[in-house]
Order: sequence, then C-alpha cells, then structure tokens
Amino acid sequence: MGPGWGIRTHASRAALASALAVIVLPAPAVPTPAAQSREPPVSPDATSAMRMARDAQRAFEHVRRRNFPRGPLVNPKCGEGIGRFCLVEGWDDDDWEPVPEEPEVMEERHALIAVLDSAARVIPDDEWLTGQRVAYRLEAGRAEEALALLEACRMESAWCAALAGFVLQERGRYAEAEAAFERALGRMNEAERCGWTELGPVLDRRTRGRYERFACGSSPQRAVERSFWHLSDPLWLVPGMERRSEHLARRVRAALQADAASPWGMRWGDDLTEITLRFGWPAGWERARRRFVGSRTDEIVWSHRLPGAQKFTVSGLGPADDGSLWDLDEPEGRTSWAPVFGEIANLPHQVAGFRRDGRRQVVAAFTWPDSLPSCDLESGLFLADAHGVTASRTERGSGPLAVAEPRGFAPATLVGVEARCDEGPGAARARMPLADGHPLLSDILLLDAGGPSPSTLPEALARARGARTARAGETLAVYWEWYGSPATATALQVTLSLAREGKGFWRRALEWSGLARGDTEQAGIRWLESATNPAAEGRTVELRLPTLDEGRYRLTLQVVSPTHGPAESSVEIEIKE
Repeated sequence: MGPGWGIRTHASRAALASALAVIVLPAPAVPTPAAQSREPPVSPDATSAMRMARDAQRAFEHVRRRNFPRGPLVNPKCGEGIGRFCLVEGWDDDDWEPVPEEPEVMEERHALIAVLDSAARVIPDDEWLTGQRVAYRLEAGRAEEALALLEACRMESAWCAALAGFVLQERGRYAEAEAAFERALGRMNEAERCGWTELGPVLDRRTRGRYERFACGSSPQRAVERSFWHLSDPLWLVPGMERRSEHLARRVRAALQADAASPWGMRWGDDLTEITLRFGWPAGWERARRRFVGSRTDEIVWSHRLPGAQKFTVSGLGPADDGSLWDLDEPEGRTSWAPVFGEIANLPHQVAGFRRDGRRQVVAAFTWPDSLPSCDLESGLFLADAHGVTASRTERGSGPLAVAEPRGFAPATLVGVEARCDEGPGAARARMPLADGHPLLSDILLLDAGGPSPSTLPEALARARGARTARAGETLAVYWEWYGSPATATALQVTLSLAREGKGFWRRALEWSGLARGDTEQAGIRWLESATNPAAEGRTVELRLPTLDEGRYRLTLQVVSPTHGPAESSVEIEIKE
C-alpha cells in the first residue's frame, strides 16, 4: 500500500478551518427522501410509523458513536481541509486495523432493522425506508436478505436498481453491480443521469476545469467519462469497469446519508459527500482527544480508510511519457479504493514490439512478485487506447504472452500486462505507453543466456526474461529483428551500448569510443554483419555485463544500414548486486 494520506477525516465540535476551497457537489438527481415532501399527505398511521423509524435510526447512530473505540491523544496536522473536515496525511494508518463492534451496537442494529421493517409494512413503497433497510442489513452482514428485499422493489424504480448495485458492489460482485447500475441509469432522465455520473472531485483540479467546460450530459463530456474510467480500471483482466461502479455505489451511500443521522453526529453536507466520493465509506471510527497548546483538549472523531486502499483513478486523461499515470505506489491523496481482489502489486515485466504482415505484434513476459501468495494464475496482455482495449490475450499460468494489433484500428497507444490468482486475493499489473518504434528495427527482447541462439521470435519468447533486471557480471542474451531490404554488398554496422540513465545516446557513444569522458558508467560492443533476408530477420547476441554499481541503465541498439541510414532501439535495465 502506498504511503501518503492516512485518510482519517476528523471534525471537532467547532468546525475546523478549511485549508483549501470546499468543492460543493450537486445532489444526485435520483428520487430522494426529500422529494417525499411534495407527495400528498399521508395517513396518521404512516406519519407515526415514519417518525418511529427516524427516531430509531437517530438512536442507533447515537449508540454507535458512544461505542467508538477510544483513540490516543493527538495533535494532527491538517493536510487538506474539506469544509468541516481535515484529511490527515501519514498518521499511522498502515498500522490501523478495524476492531470488532461492541455487542451492544450489533444488538441495536438488529433492533433498528426490525423497527424499519415494521414501518415498511405501513409505508411499503417509501424510498427512504427501503434505502435504510438495505444499508443496515448490509452492515449487519445480511446482504442476501437485502437483495431479496430489493426483488420486491418496484421494477421501474431507478432507486431500487441503484440500491441493488450498491449491495452487489459491496459484496465484490462487480459485473452484476455494473449491470444493476446500468439499469438504474437507464431509468433516469438526462438530468438525473448527469448528476449521478458527474466525476466531481475525483478529478485533479486541472482536469476538472477542462471537464466542466463541457455541457452536462453532452457527448464530449461522456467521452471524457468513458476515457477516465477505462484508464482508472484497476484490472483490465476483470470484466467491466469496477472502479466506475464503485463511484456509483458511493453516490448511493451519499444519497442514503443525505436525509439520515450520520455516525459523525453531524448533519450531512457537501463536505461529507466529497469525502465519500473520494474515499468511500470508512472502515471504522475512533474517538480521540485533540491536543492544543497548553493543557486544553477537544474531542474529535477519526474515520479510517480501508486497509490496502490504493489510488486507481488517473491524474489526467492522457498517458504520461514515463508511465507514471498508473504508479500504484503514488500517495492516494485524491481518491482511493480497496477492491476485494486485494492490494494490487507492481508486476515485474518486459514488453517488446515486432513487425508482422504490416502489423505490430507485442510480446510480454513477467515474474509473479515474491510478495504475493503462490497460486494458480490467470494472466493477460492488453493493447489499448485512451477509450478502451483494442486487442487482448489471456492465458492460464505465467508463460509469455503475445498479441497482434487488430486490422482496421488505429495503432494502440497503451499496453498492460496483468496477472491474478484464480481464487483468493492476489493481483499485479504493469501499464505504460506503447511507443511506435522504428519501422526497420524491432524492440529489444532480453533473454536468459545459454543454449542455441534463437533466430525466430517464438524461440526467443520461450527464453524471455520475466523482468528487465540483471546482476552485475551476469551474462544475458539480446534478441532483435531487422526489417530492412537485403544489403549483400555491404554489411550492417551494429552498436550495442549500456550506460547509466541520464545521458543521450551520442554522449554515451562518444564515451564508449573514448572520444569523451564522463562519470557515466558505460560499456559497449560494435560489429559488422550482413543482411540477406528480405523478411523479418532475427538476431541474438550474448552480452556479459561488466561489474557495475546498482542502478538503472539503458541498453541501446543502433543499426546503421548503407541503404536506410541509422535506426535505434533501447530498453531500460535495472542492475542489481
């Protein structure tokens, strides 16, 4: 889990000063309990039943707050102010774990559910009651009861479909949740859909400014939303866009709380809506004392994020040149989520592109991280653009993967390599921009040394290393392909150089040749060879690495043809002791 935001929101009896401007979100346009005030007057029995239900809900939240665990005396530093609340960065959240609820709280919740059910027999179609009955059943671990309750809900109701998506999402049934939310959105008018799908504060400030220039519900805005959720999808290996359905589930949670007592003991407001959309419902709360200068203290409420929460939402709508758009170790300061398939690790890998029949074929090899449990794997290689996956290949196991760009599509700009356990938690991924490459020279594929030198891509792929790492002094093999026309009269000049990152090729070449000196550690070889095959011609050379310090180095291949001129390909390698 990446370090960063402790995601403890806290509020004192006196509202905390906001360090940043508060972002006010429009209330979701799905029918809410507030709309019931415009309905015809209800019978005295219905009025009494509703009063009893609301009193019981307030009483339960009072009991819940009274039983919050006691936390330490603290003096937190506000990292970001949101209305009455502060996000506190790095406050030992990695060490926090949820504690079991007190028996009194569990008993009171079951009693509350019974009261809500009694009121629902008098007012069977009330949306506030339906929402509370579903939410508290879910808290009590009675999710199947909640889904059964919703089966009797009005089939045409968008709210009932949204509640079903909410329950399914919380249970980790993401494909079913996505389908339920699509039913809910399909039952809304355009204004209602716009209120629910609007991205709001999950966007960084610059991207949000661009996004909000589009008319709500317009085609350009919808295109931005599709791109955002595609790029923010935790695993392309899992069908659907589970991070988008999580966003919609958080919309449901905010709507449930908008006209109900909250665990914080404060009226729900735009600040709590923003916090919920960005970080979800807390995994737990604590009561603590905030220490001021001198001996004065004040009581505050901490709310904790789920352990293992990670940042999946992208910080922009176009891939960064260095692939940092998907850095899972980045502090999750804007938004975070902890899916049921567990914390996603960075996947050691290598990716290379080759030319076949006028198309690019991309190959990948990976190594399952030691930090994850050993298990039967499902793996996938994905080619994509900013709007969706254009080609993919999935397999069982940890073998190398290959996929070709489909005909009739624009060239892919993104590539993803993913693996996850067939059963139980455990997943890893790598995503990055996919460079166009040189039309005459393939990418470099690193191989394990030893045995006959591969002359074809399938032979090379069978020996591909699962990561771009090597040990100082180790021997490794390098495979590439040349696609230029035959040049029997003159030979190709090939240069293979290795230099510490931070200097350009020509500087490295001068240092390698002895014409320049610098503090860059470098090594290289140069040779001549013929090009006789008009088709793809594979070559392999073994390279013994010199004794180098640990660090990141760039292996650069340059091929100079008398006919076509120079072509260059390179790959970053991490040298380890």
